[in-house]
Amino acid sequence: MTRTWTGSNGGVDWTLTLDRDDLLPGRLVGGVLRATARKPVDARGLIVTLRGVEHWRYEVTTSNGKTTTTTVHTGREDLPALPVRLTGPVALAAGETRELPFELPGPPLGPPTVLAEDAGVDWTVEVKLDREGGFDAGIEVPVRVHQPVALLRAGVVPVAAFALYESASGDEDGDLAGSAELDPVPLAAGSAFTGRVTLHTASPVSVRSIRAELKVRVEATVGGGLKQTLTAWSETIAGAMSIADGQAFALRGVLDADVPPTVDLPHGRVSARFELILDRPLRPDLRLGRDVAVATTLEL
Repeated sequence: MTRTWTGSNGGVDWTLTLDRDDLLPGRLVGGVLRATARKPVDARGLIVTLRGVEHWRYEVTTSNGKTTTTTVHTGREDLPALPVRLTGPVALAAGETRELPFELPGPPLGPPTVLAEDAGVDWTVEVKLDREGGFDAGIEVPVRVHQPVALLRAGVVPVAAFALYESASGDEDGDLAGSAELDPVPLAAGSAFTGRVTLHTASPVSVRSIRAELKVRVEATVGGGLKQTLTAWSETIAGAMSIADGQAFALRGVLDADVPPTVDLPHGRVSARFELILDRPLRPDLRLGRDVAVATTLEL
């Protein structure tokens, strides 16, 4: 979907239009920049740049011999920028307008946008008038970089051993075993999915309910790194019943569009897991789980 942003900065009125604000790795996105000078402007050039910033949270513990204090810090690191020079030296008279079409490349292999607190990635498109000996002027807007299904299937992004299998056996819990089948694989944020869970047990199991969940784990992979678990989807698929061997349950749902995708970052990691929780009266819950992978688009 075409997006347009406007703003004023450095004596220039800016209008930036992109053919889409969700970028695909390795694909060009078209755009048009319109700059109208409010006063005379001289610069070494106009540059449009795709910029990414990784962030992660970690704890630091200090002690003075009497008390111990733990504080949370946020680390940040710029990802390789992708600049495109639109012009050489440029001079605009007051009231003059310059309109420039361009194509901006998406990052070849990502990383994708990750919207999470303890580890994540944010991307922006920055337009800048590069002024010598003065403050640069420009506009900066947020965009999203996708994690396509193709990168996960091609093995470019590390995933758990059976995360890309349509059907996989779940981890056994006591006498409970089974398998979980999901379609599509990998799952895609913002898209529908279906599935089927088949349970095996040596004897009938009485439950108050059965709940299916998709959990996404986000962690900073640094010393003292923090981690969080997000519930991307949850649904009660059965009420009180007695489960017999070979009992099967159908699954159907839609993932939220902002679910963080499966990815390894320089300072973080995102992984996903499907879980079936059997709520038993007066006894610990039984759980059956398998690894899954999450993309953000089925487009590529």
